[in-house]
Amino acid sequence: MRERLRKVREAILRAVTLQPSPEDAASVVGGTAAGASVTAVNAVVYAAATVGADNALFTTLWLSVVFALCMVFVRMSSRAAGRKITRVSRRAARRLVLTSILLAAPWAALPIHVVAFHGAGDEMLVLLVCTGMLSGGAFMLHRAFVASLAYVWTILLAVIFSFQFGGWAAAWPVTAYAIVYGSYLAYFTYTAGRTARQRDELVAALSDAVQSLQQARDENHRLANIDFATGLLNRKAFHEALQASVAHEALSREPFGLLLLDLDRFKTVNDLYGHGVGDKLLAELAQRLRGALARRDIIGRVGGDEFAVILRDVADAETTAAVSGRLLKELNRPVRLGGPIIRSGASIGAALCPGDGRDPADLMLKADLALNRAKEEGRGRAMQFDIHLQRRAAEVDGIEAGLRAGLDARTFRVLYQPQFSLCDGGIVGAEALVRWPEDGPDAPSPERFLGVASERGLLPALSRLIAETVAEDIGRWRGQGVRAPKIALNLHPDDVKSPETLLETIDMFETRGITGQHLTLEITEECLVGRGTDGAAEVLERLVGRGFGLSFDDFGTGHASLSHLKKVPVTEIKIDRQFVAGLAERRDDRAIVAAIAEIARGMGLRSIAEGVETEIQRRILTELGIEAGQGFLWSVPVCSGRLAGMLGGAGR
Repeated sequence: MRERLRKVREAILRAVTLQPSPEDAASVVGGTAAGASVTAVNAVVYAAATVGADNALFTTLWLSVVFALCMVFVRMSSRAAGRKITRVSRRAARRLVLTSILLAAPWAALPIHVVAFHGAGDEMLVLLVCTGMLSGGAFMLHRAFVASLAYVWTILLAVIFSFQFGGWAAAWPVTAYAIVYGSYLAYFTYTAGRTARQRDELVAALSDAVQSLQQARDENHRLANIDFATGLLNRKAFHEALQASVAHEALSREPFGLLLLDLDRFKTVNDLYGHGVGDKLLAELAQRLRGALARRDIIGRVGGDEFAVILRDVADAETTAAVSGRLLKELNRPVRLGGPIIRSGASIGAALCPGDGRDPADLMLKADLALNRAKEEGRGRAMQFDIHLQRRAAEVDGIEAGLRAGLDARTFRVLYQPQFSLCDGGIVGAEALVRWPEDGPDAPSPERFLGVASERGLLPALSRLIAETVAEDIGRWRGQGVRAPKIALNLHPDDVKSPETLLETIDMFETRGITGQHLTLEITEECLVGRGTDGAAEVLERLVGRGFGLSFDDFGTGHASLSHLKKVPVTEIKIDRQFVAGLAERRDDRAIVAAIAEIARGMGLRSIAEGVETEIQRRILTELGIEAGQGFLWSVPVCSGRLAGMLGGAGR
């Protein structure tokens, strides 16, 4: 706004003081060479038309003066043409007026010379020549009003003087004509100059508008393509760069590598220190990535804690692995952000173009498969895509399709493995186990399809289906008059991480009259450690408070099983099958089982052994004080109807 007001003020001052603007001066300088050339030509034409013995000296001197002035002013204008005029001082404006008078002086001398030395026959030629020079000069100087007036009236006054004092009969008509014509030229000069200045201002305004529009367009492009936190390309812009790289490779046959980087523990940083520190960490790590990559490489942020890199001039997996190792080293260095020292680290998945494909989406998918594999094998690793990963991905996709179909049709089977008392051989419980809808060599194991269900977000639906099937079976046994033992229902870590869904399942059981007398909930150490399990202990305490037993499965195989016994209100310990298998041969396995049995007795917990397959194992477990067991010694997992038949009078 201030700049616009300044321009308006300057325009008003120029209109009042008739001070030429820099644009006016530049226009005059730019037209000087052409005006001087026309002046020289007119001078030669006039000299040729009037040359004679009686005026040869005057004509020669006059022509020399005109040529000299033209050459001087052409040289001055050529020297000024290379410089941009930014302001016009009053002194420069006065010099322009004096220059105009000098240019007009030779032509003002013509009518005076004719009056003094020629007859009346030459006045028409002089009048015509002067009229032409008046018009040309006024046109050339129309951007400098005062200079134009000085030029025009220098010649006009000489014409009027010569006609008035020369005694010519047409003196007064010519004088009147000169005054009218001079006034017209003054008006023309003023209006033409004003129009030219208005045009300049309009052009300048349009130029400013175009520049502002371009700046806004550049800013919009930056906002649309640049990630705010890191200054890197955002997801959209990176995918466009990847598409361009694939197209370039198809034409130039120059291979490139694609890396996907996933930061470790970034969510923990956000949770502990806030998103502001998280953004600073992203910016610092982005700067490190830039410094570790070549100038031609392209880097972008494609997710909350994910970066992607296009590696130019990378033709093989060895080079990609070397670059990945360098990036991991940079990202593993601790980061100090004015407070705590943060160690992040990352995992990397890599793919090659054209070796792994030429479709951008396919390349991203393959790099993502490699990234997931790297995270599965342990964080802080880099993994190159290969065909085995693709086959594994196809297998996972097939399992997912089977999961969805089985959930829609409710064809997943729930079998029950009876649990027997080691004292009297009676059935004291049964563990509910989910099985694939169809048996066969190609059917995935429960561990496999449960893992895929967790990975693809299908576990809540599967857990709900299992719980509803168990509830239906318990209700059916009641209707048949079968006194069912406690059923052990396995909880997946994802179930504990979603307490709302888990509590809804418990509500479903209770509305059907199924309480803690009928149901025990089994957990593993994975339910208590890892991301998203901070509130697990509280959720489990609420379940125990509602009367449900809590069984700690695979006890002794984790890193902190004993510490969890203090945090979680467990009612039962299940001894893992790996300790049971070696009871007869390995003293250390027997010692471990004995210690677990002692812990259970000391804490008042029920103990049960898994994977009991031989009579010797059963006998040793009984001697060590284990209360119950399950395994092939007694029974394989059976359907609900078969279990109901076994409950008619089970014994060992």
